[in-house]
Amino acid sequence: MDIVYFIYGLSFFVFGVLVLFVRTKDSDLFFADKIWFLGMFAILHAIVEWIVLYENIYPSSKSFLIPFEVVILLLSYLFLFEFSRFILRKSFENQTSRYHFIYHIYSGPIIYIISASLLITHIVLFPGLNETIVAIRYTYGFWGSLFLGIGLYFYSNTLKEVSHIKELKFYFKIAGISFLCYSFFAGLIVPSAEHFPARYLNEQWFLETFHLPVQVFRSLCALGIAISSIKALEIFRNELTEKLNQSFQQIKEFNSNASHQLKTPLSSMKVQIDVTLEKERTNTEYKEVLTSINQEVNSLQSLVSNLLMLTRMRDKTIKEGFKELQLDDILLEVIGENIIMAQKKKINLDIKNLDELKLKGNATLLSILITNLIDNAIKYTPKERTITISLKKSILSIKDEGIGIEKDKIELIFDKFYQINKIKDKTIKGYGLGLAMVKKIAKLHNGSISIKSQINKGTTIFIKFETK
Repeated sequence: MDIVYFIYGLSFFVFGVLVLFVRTKDSDLFFADKIWFLGMFAILHAIVEWIVLYENIYPSSKSFLIPFEVVILLLSYLFLFEFSRFILRKSFENQTSRYHFIYHIYSGPIIYIISASLLITHIVLFPGLNETIVAIRYTYGFWGSLFLGIGLYFYSNTLKEVSHIKELKFYFKIAGISFLCYSFFAGLIVPSAEHFPARYLNEQWFLETFHLPVQVFRSLCALGIAISSIKALEIFRNELTEKLNQSFQQIKEFNSNASHQLKTPLSSMKVQIDVTLEKERTNTEYKEVLTSINQEVNSLQSLVSNLLMLTRMRDKTIKEGFKELQLDDILLEVIGENIIMAQKKKINLDIKNLDELKLKGNATLLSILITNLIDNAIKYTPKERTITISLKKSILSIKDEGIGIEKDKIELIFDKFYQINKIKDKTIKGYGLGLAMVKKIAKLHNGSISIKSQINKGTTIFIKFETK
């Protein structure tokens, strides 16, 4: 029996140390930010089990140690309870969930007033240190473990754009099931007490019925929790490595893309300058050259700005600044900014639908998305044609009457620097970054893109936004 207490305590202690010393602050997972609560619970709970072990070996020390056992047990379960509160609220924060009411019920003031009232009532009705241990296990041990198990199980379903999502879901479900079992073995199977249900459902009854101490099953639960949590922590560490690799790759990619695209315009400007300086020129000739170079510089500024934006858009911190906004208002504003450019080509911008659409996002990025789509439509649409713009429910569509896209090229148009007009029409200028930015911005705003196109008849781009 003593060895069972020792191993049980040791498993929790090792688990707690691993949790507390892992670097999780850079992880995108909410779980990682709050897991230190679980680490504190594990270490304090290990100390409780070792105190019980010492009391069993030296029974005369029980009267002295039991107050410490009570205090540390309460602290350990409060950490567990608080962790369960965070996880459960996160799991059901979505307002469309049928269980969203749990998010409000499990808020700090409400749940702690209820739980503290239950604990105090139990202690008043059944005074004594042993009865207090039973009350703590019933109040915070059982409910904390139960709701943490439920929270971890459902929390895995809230994970979306996260690395190793399948593995994480599996480990969270295992941890959830382990805590559900632990809620029974540690929250309901308690030391014997002279009241219901501890009089019948207790550690002594469990030993006599199953011929194994309940600590064995608690240890198995602890093992399941430890393994699944440590595996999840390994994924957190992998996340950090992947982020460093991704940052390095971004720098490498930016340098490659920039050098590739900057070479031609810089060479062109160098040639113009060299030719101009070969002999004296008239003021008109100098002005023409400077105008040409100025256009190239403006184009390069746009290129560098777009490349930097594409790089930054991989950073998930952008989402932290999202605000609720009206996409229909942004659409109207962008259409107004592009009317003059359309009129120069005698192209009609027709607004077919303009439904109200509220979503969380970045107004500047969404303006860039719509601007790039309309700009592309104007570029590839011949004179005296129509571009049809529609915002119906949650779908934005822009239809042109342009050159169209071949079926095998549709998937390529979102690649950086890919241009369908590269050979066909030299008068259409661009670097092939517009649609790459559209794809990135749409993804950041939980938007999915689809395209319909026919050669020489036109192209329609649809973006469907997910809204709560």
